[in-house]
Amino acid sequence: MSYPPYYTYGAQQMYSQQPMMGQAGPSNGYVPLYAGVPAPNLYASATPYPTQPPQVPFIPPTAMLETPPAAQSQSLQTKNRPKNSHRAATTPLPLKSALKKPGAAGATPGPAAPMQLAGSGFHVSRRTNSKVQRDQSAALALQNQAVEPSTKAEECYHMFVTFRGDSEVLLENTLENARGEIERKIFPLWPHGVETQFRGSDWILRFRNAPWNMSGPDVAVAWRLIIALFTLFAERGFQFMTSTKCTTTQPRLVFQSSQSDRLSVFFLAYLSRGGRRISLINPPRHIATAFGPRLRAFYPNQIEVSHDDDILIVESKREIGAAGIKPSHFLMQILKVLMDMEFHLNATVPMARAGPLGLGSRRELLVFKGIPP
Repeated sequence: MSYPPYYTYGAQQMYSQQPMMGQAGPSNGYVPLYAGVPAPNLYASATPYPTQPPQVPFIPPTAMLETPPAAQSQSLQTKNRPKNSHRAATTPLPLKSALKKPGAAGATPGPAAPMQLAGSGFHVSRRTNSKVQRDQSAALALQNQAVEPSTKAEECYHMFVTFRGDSEVLLENTLENARGEIERKIFPLWPHGVETQFRGSDWILRFRNAPWNMSGPDVAVAWRLIIALFTLFAERGFQFMTSTKCTTTQPRLVFQSSQSDRLSVFFLAYLSRGGRRISLINPPRHIATAFGPRLRAFYPNQIEVSHDDDILIVESKREIGAAGIKPSHFLMQILKVLMDMEFHLNATVPMARAGPLGLGSRRELLVFKGIPP
């Protein structure tokens, strides 16, 4: 069963209760009309019921676009203007014949003069001239206030270290006192000499005779030089955080300022190309004695331990026809054993390529950090 729209039924009910002209109707909330006063066109004053409003998306497509203030105000004035101007509710519709005659009485009237609104009790408070002057004088005093120059030196919160090629180290964001201490404690460790160069805020160190190629008679000195650099940073309150290759071709080591650490000890290690052998370079005494037996507990009859001067070499056997230890699982057990002995992997330092003419694979040093018992 279908019902007529509610606005049609309401309009019929409203007009059926309207009293006739010159008669006083019942007290039903409507004001009676008096004779001699023309009745307004109620049909013209009734606003037609709008159709179903269009569905606006939850997020408009242009909500993510940034619009300049001038363009936004112009778009509000032009685009949001209705195409067809609506007549006032009280203006009667002219006849079609009157529209054809420009001078006819029923022609569409022009815009009416603005109506003067009656005075109301709403009062808008405005600033007095004295208050405006006080605000302006206070703002001028703040602008003219002399700013005392700060005598405190700017603190360096992050320092960047990059090992480049086989002989260079790039230091970024280093302070003057840090550069002086590096010259006093690090440079004397390398017997072949160091050349320095400044490029803006970058400090480039060139060590002669290529210490980062991980070969030659001075490779042990190069290892001690890296350990001394990490130890000095820790004592001065710079801890390694991460490495990144943003805007660089080689990893940049990021050191962040923190509390001074004078108790931690560093040592280096590196893996073979296949990942089945690890060499610990001058590890602490308790690691040198207990590292091999602890790995044998995980891999019975599959671990070989040997010594070469200050290097502890631990290798997993790979018998013919038998399944060997997976390299990733071997590395996992190495890190677990060292963590049980209070040492953890702190950083990785890429070295130069080991092959002739720099075409071989790049060796990566593992830097372990911990506090010995």
